[in-house]
Amino acid sequence: MMNEEEFLKSKMGTRNPFVVPDGYFDQLTAQVMQKINAEEEKKTKKAKPAILRTLRPLLYAAACTCIALFGVATYQHLNQEASETQDLQSNIVVTSSYSDSYFEECADYAMLDNDDIYASLLADM
Repeated sequence: MMNEEEFLKSKMGTRNPFVVPDGYFDQLTAQVMQKINAEEEKKTKKAKPAILRTLRPLLYAAACTCIALFGVATYQHLNQEASETQDLQSNIVVTSSYSDSYFEECADYAMLDNDDIYASLLADM
């Protein structure tokens, strides 16, 4: 280790090759404080996106919940319309069966001839 130090001292000498500009340390404190203030301002400006970054999962959950509720409401509405349609169709079938039976009774009555009427009257006596 000593050999290396001696070699460097013999080649370079003992003088310091680095030079500091005049008045550098006089203004150093003010420059450092300015940079610190600038960094703090950047951090406060970045605080808003940080809030969004923390709330992002909650926003995703709220969006999924809204989509799910919309889907369920649509499904129930469609089922309600389908059941109302089925109710109307069943009412039409029931009404048509009543009208068919009434029509058949009228047709049977209209097809009676006089002999059938006399036979019916005599059977009742």
